[in-house]
Amino acid sequence: MTTLINASRFRVCLYSLAALSILSLVGMGRDAAGQQITANAIPTSVVKAIVKYFGKEGAEQATEFLAKNVSKEVMERVATTAAREGGEEAVEQVARLTAKHGPEVLMALDNSTAVLPVMKALEELPASQVRVALGKLAAGESGKALSTAVTRYGVKTLETELKHPGAGLVLLKHFGDDGAELASKMTSDQAIVIARHADEIAALPAAQRTGVLSLIRKDTEKVVAFAGRFIEANPGKSLFTVATTTIILAEPERILGGDEVVFDADGNPIVVSKAGIVGRSIESTGKAAEHISNNFLQPLFYAALAFAGTFAALWIMLKLWHTHKREKQLTEQAMLKNLPSEDQAS
Repeated sequence: MTTLINASRFRVCLYSLAALSILSLVGMGRDAAGQQITANAIPTSVVKAIVKYFGKEGAEQATEFLAKNVSKEVMERVATTAAREGGEEAVEQVARLTAKHGPEVLMALDNSTAVLPVMKALEELPASQVRVALGKLAAGESGKALSTAVTRYGVKTLETELKHPGAGLVLLKHFGDDGAELASKMTSDQAIVIARHADEIAALPAAQRTGVLSLIRKDTEKVVAFAGRFIEANPGKSLFTVATTTIILAEPERILGGDEVVFDADGNPIVVSKAGIVGRSIESTGKAAEHISNNFLQPLFYAALAFAGTFAALWIMLKLWHTHKREKQLTEQAMLKNLPSEDQAS
């Protein structure tokens, strides 16, 4: 009995939408009406796909969802755009995606600047990631920007944005395929740092921009660390200006090795600290010597000093004791000499 009721609601859902489509033709000319019938016949197949997604037992749920979230106008717009871009085959593709992933497909496609490339990207994306991608594509202006990038770069746009939300799209928009390649090898924290400087890097002359991207590609971790140190030491300063980038690309070993870029009194960037590998080796040697001195030589020196002091004190005391004993002996001998003899005493 329940199955019959749900099936009846399913048919009511379809018939109601079909009736609304037909009624909307009243007052139109014959040619316009013929075109509109063609367009309005399409949403019915899409509605069937929605109900198929929810299943027969979910006919009521499908009807409620359609009433609250996906209007007849949305379905018509998506179907009409799909038909215009790819004909009946594109419309069937809309229906297949909707049946597989739900009516969120319609909301995402309705917010997209083009339907075909977005559907292609969604089909190439792993099924487990499609729902999140649909949510991003349906999200207002940011969704439109994402769909525009999808039109140009395909599925890698969605992959990049899903891996690094927010930062991924920034990298792709500024650096294109290079941005997608960088994003695929970065952690999210690294992508966020580079994305913060994307405007600066993109504004550089072509040769410098290529050089910076190459440097990031070769040693992302050290470039990100350097960028973090620079921002901490120079709040409010731009890192990748033409002048600063010239220094960075001229001495990448120093920059990536821990040396810093600072600004002189005239605002010109300069590199400070010991130069290159030799300088860092000297610095490391100095630190090692300091460590040995603090932990081994100094305690040994103090122990030797204490021993020498103790020995000197004992030697002085012994010397004084011998001197005192000798003086005592000399005194006794002198006293004996001064005593009168027996003859003298008698």
